[in-house]
Amino acid sequence: MTDILERDLQTTIQAWDQAAWSLAALALAAQDDGPPDLTAAARELLAAARLTGVPGGPLPGLGTSPPPAQIASQAAATLHQASALASGRGYHWSAQNDQALLAQGHASAQAAVPMARSMLPMMGDLARRLAAPGARMLDVGTGVAALAVRFAQAFPELHVLGIDIFDHALDLARQTIGASSVAARVTVRKQDVAEFADDDGFDLAWLPAPFIPRPAVHAGLPQVAAALRSGGWLILGHGKLAGTPVEDALTRLKTIAYGGTTLDEAAACQLLRDAGMTAVRTMPTPPGAPAITIGQKPA
Repeated sequence: MTDILERDLQTTIQAWDQAAWSLAALALAAQDDGPPDLTAAARELLAAARLTGVPGGPLPGLGTSPPPAQIASQAAATLHQASALASGRGYHWSAQNDQALLAQGHASAQAAVPMARSMLPMMGDLARRLAAPGARMLDVGTGVAALAVRFAQAFPELHVLGIDIFDHALDLARQTIGASSVAARVTVRKQDVAEFADDDGFDLAWLPAPFIPRPAVHAGLPQVAAALRSGGWLILGHGKLAGTPVEDALTRLKTIAYGGTTLDEAAACQLLRDAGMTAVRTMPTPPGAPAITIGQKPA
């Protein structure tokens, strides 16, 4: 029996080894800027796995894939974070290295803006608000500010304030902003969301629960809601907890490793309602994307 268990474990490790290297190959092929021989070998592996579509184009059985930059960032972020966890450095988001922070930031930004655009028709007059002069957004846990920059690029009248508690992430955020075309409309500052009470007038706020500790989420979400303009919207990102046992366990592991807050759909909705939000509901999101629960501040 012991021999059988050992063989099963070795088979599982080999399968996961293949998955990890395949994910790295996907990142390398999507970036398409590595050594030619290595990139060719990566593409050969993807072809052997029958993932033969070009990033950004049709993939067999999967429809149209995301843009290459998004694929590369998502794959790289996963590998960096898993590596940090395995080495003992990955407990809490503040322990991640520059590469992990940047990869996660860019992956989140590239996915979040298209998702937000698809939700705008279901969020009252938010599209008009974001296009109007003086539009403002609050990006809680801004990290490297990639999402803040992407929103400012997508909405030319929008000013974004990003807040975070980690000095190192904010240093990277200032670099991200300085290298962008929207530096005049994106600012960041060190601020604990639990104590956010000195600013208001936002049309939209984004709060990603998986990256924010539970006490800060529970204390800060009402503060964020209070900072919205009448009719403004709060988008609460959280992990999905309605899948298979493995999927749910993976969501919990990631969230604990990030030092964040695990929420299911019911808990996310209740948090927004407790903060006085209306029109609260969880929106459909693609497989692999976080759950999104939204609420509107009463007019």
